[in-house]
Amino acid sequence: MPNSLQNLRKEAGYRTAKDFAEAVDIPAPTYTRYEQEPAKIPIERAWIIADFLGCTIDAVVGRTPIKPSEMRGPVQRVYDALSDKNKGLLDDYLDYIQYKDGKEQARDRAQDQRRYEELVQQYSRQFYESMCSGEADFIDLVSLGDADALRARFLEFVETRLADERDREIADALDMAESVGRRNARDNGWEFEVAGERFLIRDTKPKEPLSIELACYKLSNMLSAQYEERDRDVLEGITSAYDGMRRRRNAFPHALGGSFGNNRG
Repeated sequence: MPNSLQNLRKEAGYRTAKDFAEAVDIPAPTYTRYEQEPAKIPIERAWIIADFLGCTIDAVVGRTPIKPSEMRGPVQRVYDALSDKNKGLLDDYLDYIQYKDGKEQARDRAQDQRRYEELVQQYSRQFYESMCSGEADFIDLVSLGDADALRARFLEFVETRLADERDREIADALDMAESVGRRNARDNGWEFEVAGERFLIRDTKPKEPLSIELACYKLSNMLSAQYEERDRDVLEGITSAYDGMRRRRNAFPHALGGSFGNNRG
């Protein structure tokens, strides 16, 4: 069975997954994973992709057959009805808009890159401190100048720290949720607000309403899935920034970074 999302992306004129990922501002490895398993795309990302491609979420996740001839939206129909002269004018304007949008996206990517490089600096300092404090036996990696092994240990360290921070974040959210959660009779469930986002945990059995404890447990599962997806993207961004900084050799400010100047990496 053909991959619906891949077909949609190519139909939209994006030859590679990387090009399309940049256009919709999703990390390339994450988007590639979406094409491989479209049914697992988070709903907020599926909306972004569907809006960009002018199709339904069902089409993005492969639930309906893709017929490009039937997916010409109202904007395309207006364009088709224009005279050749006005099509040319609109094409020129769209070229300008694309140029402007490309510059804005490049600026946003540069901002993201700086943010991830700052995170690399932050976590690399923590990593170095953990080595010096004896939390882990990493000294041999530094002394041998094994850049690949050091990279793997660093990213493992970051992943562990992200998981710890995520667990604390969820625990804090649940502490707050249990005190501010409220029954929502209209939508038949418990309503919570976490970091400005509304969550509704519906009663699956109306005759057996959920307790606040069970509703919080379900909320915990929802937050875990959402935050894990977020942290996967963060880890991918950190990995990319780390590799770029490693290629520049002297980007790290402390002794850990100094080892890169003498390695084979």
